[in-house]
Amino acid sequence: MKSFLITLLTLYSLSLYTQATIDWSNPSLACPENLFPKGIPCLDLSSVGNVYTDFPSNMAEDEISTWQKKYSKDLKLCRNLEVLKRETEKPGSYKPIQIQLAWMNVNGAKEKDKKLSGIYQAAKNDGVPPHVLLGALNQESLLSNLGLTPDGGNYSCGIAQLNILEWCQSANSLSKEEKAILGWPAIECRNDMISPAMLEPFYNLAIKELGEQPDYLLTYEHFKDIKLENVVADLPSATLEIQKKRFQAITSFLKYCQDNTDLSIRFKGKTLRGLFDKFIPETMKKNEMYTEGKTFNQSCEQNYPSNYYPLHTGWLLAVAIYNAGPNQPKLVEHYYHNKIPSNLNPHGLIEALHWGGKYKIGTTRVYFGENSQTWFKSCIVQRHVARVIQHTTLPGVVVAKSLEEAPCVKDEVPLYRQKSSGVAP
Repeated sequence: MKSFLITLLTLYSLSLYTQATIDWSNPSLACPENLFPKGIPCLDLSSVGNVYTDFPSNMAEDEISTWQKKYSKDLKLCRNLEVLKRETEKPGSYKPIQIQLAWMNVNGAKEKDKKLSGIYQAAKNDGVPPHVLLGALNQESLLSNLGLTPDGGNYSCGIAQLNILEWCQSANSLSKEEKAILGWPAIECRNDMISPAMLEPFYNLAIKELGEQPDYLLTYEHFKDIKLENVVADLPSATLEIQKKRFQAITSFLKYCQDNTDLSIRFKGKTLRGLFDKFIPETMKKNEMYTEGKTFNQSCEQNYPSNYYPLHTGWLLAVAIYNAGPNQPKLVEHYYHNKIPSNLNPHGLIEALHWGGKYKIGTTRVYFGENSQTWFKSCIVQRHVARVIQHTTLPGVVVAKSLEEAPCVKDEVPLYRQKSSGVAP
């Protein structure tokens, strides 16, 4: 959830860290199935003061340690269930953002088997390492099946937080039979034909139907009665035939983007694969791959399905491109003096995204070659990549952290970043 991420960032504090030597072929990651709750009964947290940190007073230290390590995902779920319970009992106990995060965490714990199956299948189909895909989904939506959200005009939807154009590109690759099931029309995936902005009139009508509830609770039920005549005046001018195709595509998207978890994860894998194939330098694609007979060395429930290292730098860069645009490889190349190192790893990627490009006085931008972007975008994307990694590590283990020394603020460039040369030493 790209714009929600910006709000979410303010709830955390990450500091500069020392990069330890890591075996990237076998980093300290949890098996994908252990990144979901195991489904054990919750602790009774009704008497604790701080629901986010405290444990019942009668718990022994070894029991607390077991919950923090072995049952960390269940503990997180239990704490968020307690937040929702307390808010129900005493409305106003928590801030809206805390309630939303609790809802997302609780929803994200549902359908574990379906989500795991979808992630592994996407990994098999498109080669994306399951940890990268799982981390990206977690960072986008906390694995929750969000409804349509404005997302800064992007109008993203579902566990994968795809917009209509991204959905269109994957839907067009389906078989004739699959398209028929979805009611997907023959439509070109171009901004002048179908674009995220065209979701705005649909969203505005659905919000009225939703009433005073927050927009993350939108479901297809709030859209289902919308007809073409209700929105056609707010769509770009076109023939009636094109308007009908647009309406058919948008209503299909709205019907399936939230509730069809399998399809949403599948399309996310396809989207990342397309970015990987189109934008990732060939040298990065070929690095960090297992040689014959080797694989991720963890005893997980399913065999590791990808030939790429679980935190493959090229795939992480594809995630960065998805969130910050296709200039991210150019930023990385610029930082490393126009040549990506053959031994570039995730630490080096985060470093390049953070430090790449020189600040220009009087602006809020960093410049790299003929390109530039806001420092805010650089700050957010390096943090995004770091958190994709953090979402997949073993409890208590730090594999990577973001590097900002001051919060990511839209219209400010902190002094330490202003002084950077924008290239590697």
